[in-house]
Amino acid sequence: LLPWVDLDGLFSQGVAGVAVGVMIVPLVASVAEDAMRAVPPGLREGAFALGATKLRVTLKVVFPAAISGIVAACVLAASRAIGETMVVLIAAGASPKLVGPWEFGESVLTMTAYIGRTATGDIATGTITYKTIFAVGTLLFFMTLIMNLISIRLVRRFREVYE
Repeated sequence: LLPWVDLDGLFSQGVAGVAVGVMIVPLVASVAEDAMRAVPPGLREGAFALGATKLRVTLKVVFPAAISGIVAACVLAASRAIGETMVVLIAAGASPKLVGPWEFGESVLTMTAYIGRTATGDIATGTITYKTIFAVGTLLFFMTLIMNLISIRLVRRFREVYE
């Protein structure tokens, strides 16, 4: 990976992205697998009875029937990635500077890492630093709320009810 990506140090946004990605893949896989296992066996058996291959049954029957659960898994994983604090605080370098999204080798400070880094210090109540922790936390709360509302809407839109 290092020959293709310009990483100046061990602590960068690229390393943090890989770490968070490794953390959320099992979550997506587990929830998506549960959604696909929840598809009624009669749908699969009907497709097999019509002569469909295993790949065709998966792509044309199981996946469309489980799409609401798969979408929910992806939104849940995105919410978890946004809310991750300590891995990003450690792996991203905790450097409060503005960098572009394609500068993988630069150290950064995410919003959750900012809260973790600032809250560990000795800050006086009522100062601007103290208030920014709550402002960033409120922003993160509303971002997560919006993502969850979008998830609920997508799940309701794609949900199919089977008897």
